Amino acid sequence: MGILSNLKQNQFLRHNVVFFLGSVGVGALNYLYYPVLGRLMQPSAFGEVQTLVSIFLQLCIFLTVLSLVIVNIVTNTDDEKQRNDLVFEFEKLALIVSSGILVLSFVFQKQLQHFLQFESPWPFPILAFCMVVTVPFILRGALVRGKQRFGIVSNGNIIAAGSKILFSAGLVAVGLGTIGAIGGVVLAQIVGCVYIGVWAYRLGLRHDEGHRHLRLPNMRILMPELRYGAFVLLGSLAITLQYSLDIVVVKHYFDAHTAGLYAGVASVARIVFFLTASISQVLISSVRMRETAKHNTKLLTRSGLLLAALGLPALLILIFMPSTVIRLLMGGTYEAMASLLPRLSMAIFIVSVLNLIAAYYLALRRYGIAIVAVLGLLSTYALILWHHQTPAAVVTSLLQGSIAMCGFAIVWIVGSNAKGGLSWQTKS
Repeated sequence: MGILSNLKQNQFLRHNVVFFLGSVGVGALNYLYYPVLGRLMQPSAFGEVQTLVSIFLQLCIFLTVLSLVIVNIVTNTDDEKQRNDLVFEFEKLALIVSSGILVLSFVFQKQLQHFLQFESPWPFPILAFCMVVTVPFILRGALVRGKQRFGIVSNGNIIAAGSKILFSAGLVAVGLGTIGAIGGVVLAQIVGCVYIGVWAYRLGLRHDEGHRHLRLPNMRILMPELRYGAFVLLGSLAITLQYSLDIVVVKHYFDAHTAGLYAGVASVARIVFFLTASISQVLISSVRMRETAKHNTKLLTRSGLLLAALGLPALLILIFMPSTVIRLLMGGTYEAMASLLPRLSMAIFIVSVLNLIAAYYLALRRYGIAIVAVLGLLSTYALILWHHQTPAAVVTSLLQGSIAMCGFAIVWIVGSNAKGGLSWQTKS
């Protein structure tokens, strides 16, 4: 009864529980996607799918950035018309950018095929088209999240994740291979977009009368937010690349079979990140610039404790039972690289902590944290370039780079809180 009473009285904890339970469902479905396809496809083909997923995460960073900007706007803006205008203008901007990437994917599909050693060039344009249809799903979902309707967001993500398994597995089963796997993601995003779009409309996201759809974004009203978005882009790009760059590196430097085996192990290690990712999303929609430092710090502390409570048990299981976990989730074929799982999981856990810290300071528009993340990423990239002779070497470089990023963050936090702060710390 005490726990239930706390949930009723503590809105922040209640939001975390709701979004966490939804995220667990989404995470389970997202990870079921990999074992299902891993058993339907050869390791070389599965390595292509994992590479595409990694590229998709990196291409969609700008959508993630815009979604964070929208959450920040919704959280701190009471004017509904101003809020809706900004959301729709950002959506137009995102559609233009993603359509441009789609055009580029057609132009450079052969070069991408050669660089990443794919059997066909067509998965790249299909992946880019997937990003186009993902725009309204992510950005309108950001408005729903900013309204703190986390149950609706979770339901939309569950619908999209479940549809992805059904569509992708079905298309792969009929012989479409990598194209079918990524095509299923496209169909799933469309289904999720319809659901989120309906709810965003119900929550007040509507065009004014006389609104013209076929015009360029109004950069005049976007510019004040784009400065914030630029720093969010830097921070989010660095964090996303920190936990996904290794897959692309291995796919480039090693044969298809080795890259496929590594992709299987990497997908398991990322459980730690996706298990705790919901905490940072709740935090960024709960922190308000008009609140006191004491109030916001309390939210960060609670979020850190939740992350530890969820992430550490998962990390310990992956460290001490790597072969068992790999065999259960991915199958015996991928067990050959199970020895990489402990170090890779530790690196991902550190990135999860950094993701939470970055979300907190970016919500407060403390832009120095973005520079910290970029410095950490550059350190990781330099280490990987210097030491990538084996997949194990890549993992070691990733772990060392994540530790370096964490060290930079500690120095920045201590320095920015000291008298006088750091000279490059910026507030809006």
